[in-house]
Amino acid sequence: MKKIIIIGASGFGKEATWILERMSQSGQALSLLGFCDDAPDKQEGLFVGVPLLGTVEAAAARLPGARFFCAIGNNRIRQAVVARAMAVGLLPFTLVDPTAILAPGTKIGDGSYLGINSIVSVNSTIGNHVIVNNQTCIGHDVTLADFVQVCPGARISGGCEIGEGALLGTNAATIPCIQIGAWSTLGAGTTAFTSIPPHTTHVRLK
Repeated sequence: MKKIIIIGASGFGKEATWILERMSQSGQALSLLGFCDDAPDKQEGLFVGVPLLGTVEAAAARLPGARFFCAIGNNRIRQAVVARAMAVGLLPFTLVDPTAILAPGTKIGDGSYLGINSIVSVNSTIGNHVIVNNQTCIGHDVTLADFVQVCPGARISGGCEIGEGALLGTNAATIPCIQIGAWSTLGAGTTAFTSIPPHTTHVRLK
């Protein structure tokens, strides 16, 4: 039985709980111990019927060696909180919904999330603590670096490289074989027809 802590008692935490339940129903031996959160009003009590365990550090002291999933959507904050969790000995856990379709040989990093009806095609690599949300499509020979987030409905065509911490908004898309630079944003409904430099934001204007 793998014992899991979810970091982030919020909306994404609820979704992570749902996926964890779906994984358990598919036959995986998993147990959700509780939630961690830094918010002062989320240090004790229950969230969606599950115990609140306080901060990451407090939970690690009570439950040494537990596994964690970081359900924080903001890529920068997720990176920082993951570093805290690793520093106190928690072990990352990857959530993969039973409906996710993964081509043979797909590489999935530690602590990542593959949502309902997501598709990852052949020879693609998903880094650590990446969010591949519901109903997304990752083409062949794609690389998603650590802490990338692909929002619901986004489509990444074959041969693309998505840099660390980049964000593709809901229904965003790329043409094949381009690069999205580290910590860049491709806004909701926007199509990238050329490569995007690091640390930039590109949105479709009305």
